[in-house]
Amino acid sequence: MIAFQRLLNKYGADLETDGIIGKETLKATNLFVLAQINKRGWVAPNTDLVYIRTDLTLTNTFDDYCVRFVNGIADSIHKASTTAGKYYIYNPLTYGGITGVAIAKEQQVINSHQFTTSPNWKSLWLGSPYFQQVKPIAIYRDTKKDAVLDKINLQVGLFGINFHRSGMSGLIDNWSAGCQVMQDNDWFETIKPFENKKLYTFTLIELNYEI
Repeated sequence: MIAFQRLLNKYGADLETDGIIGKETLKATNLFVLAQINKRGWVAPNTDLVYIRTDLTLTNTFDDYCVRFVNGIADSIHKASTTAGKYYIYNPLTYGGITGVAIAKEQQVINSHQFTTSPNWKSLWLGSPYFQQVKPIAIYRDTKKDAVLDKINLQVGLFGINFHRSGMSGLIDNWSAGCQVMQDNDWFETIKPFENKKLYTFTLIELNYEI
């Protein structure tokens, strides 16, 4: 998490970059996320996940972040991916007459995802709890297969852009065709406060490094 602390420092924090997510890093994260949300005129999170995209390159790795808020306070940070994996970049789906990989646009959609769990996880999609998209969101459908988001083909709809686990590999590969994903150990820790069948808000902040 050294890279995340450096990111916060770039936006005005004064953290020791030791990779430890302690009280000071969480406090700085809380201030940073709320400032970004306020800047966009969005609603502050309650108990929700806030995703942070760090660049427009589809790296097939966990180079983005997910901040969990509980009762309005940031209480955990994990590496995540907000872009599709390599498999779907080069083997894209077709929707609305456009063949291209889906990448969620920066946005906030209130009550967009329903948390789904069960006493028997084997009965669930991907064998674990997940957040299912239940309201339309905006995506770009990138057709160029160059691993760089070009933001040309905008679509809004129900695309199955869920939040879910993605195994233990350090690569996204075929785990995501546009979903927001985390490695298993981070995922199972992150989902603990969420309630079955309850709706949660999708918030995706895309950072501009030209500051």
